[in-house]
Amino acid sequence: MERYRVTYARASDLKRDLDTQIGRGGLYVLAAPPEDLAYGARCALEIVAPDGRAVQVEGAVLASTPGHGLAIAIGHEVSDALRAMLPSLPADGSDAAPARHERIGGDAAATSPVPAPAPASVAADVPASWDDLSPAEKMRLAQHGGRDERAAALRDRNRALHPHVLKNPRITLDEVVAIAKNAQAAPDLLRMLADRSEWMGRSSVADAIARNPKTPSEVAVRALAGCSAESLRQMAKGVGAPPNVVAAARKRVLG
Repeated sequence: MERYRVTYARASDLKRDLDTQIGRGGLYVLAAPPEDLAYGARCALEIVAPDGRAVQVEGAVLASTPGHGLAIAIGHEVSDALRAMLPSLPADGSDAAPARHERIGGDAAATSPVPAPAPASVAADVPASWDDLSPAEKMRLAQHGGRDERAAALRDRNRALHPHVLKNPRITLDEVVAIAKNAQAAPDLLRMLADRSEWMGRSSVADAIARNPKTPSEVAVRALAGCSAESLRQMAKGVGAPPNVVAAARKRVLG
């Protein structure tokens, strides 16, 4: 069984995670799990308070991101035990370090998934319980998860999650193009995308931003500078672009 430990040096960090994660039935551990760790696998988790007292629990894997971390489901009794410690914990020291997350050994091959298969409508690598994850867990998966986690975050009705997908270092060009083409994307998300020069330097992204009716007008017109000559000619003819972009494209072609 895989074993993990989270050691808190500051009571304020423990209280924050209690409020945002542990109290909602899970904790995201920032320690790289085995690549083959399955959804639902059992693992042991030790949570150590700043004064050295510890709570140990066995939980199930809600989500696993190779090379980064995993979300572990834990019972409410863990939250109750840790909250009972808070009043007696020492005040945070000025030099106290952030919480330490670590994998402390175990045999990943020995884990046994719980019988909770994902429904057909959910991608295989996305936990069936995505909607049950805390906002903090979803945010971490949006920023550091794989392609399926990024897609799940973009489908989430909480649009505050969507910008975190753009911060994910593993996002691919085709995903960026898909976001730029999405007529349901929020204007602010498209603006954030357009502010990234490494993406707007790609004609496929610039073209999608310029043509998207949800793109703010000034951003769409600015995107024309990165479009290919053929794309500009098509937009100047009024093909697949909003009226303001068509007019700006004609000026570029004729000027």
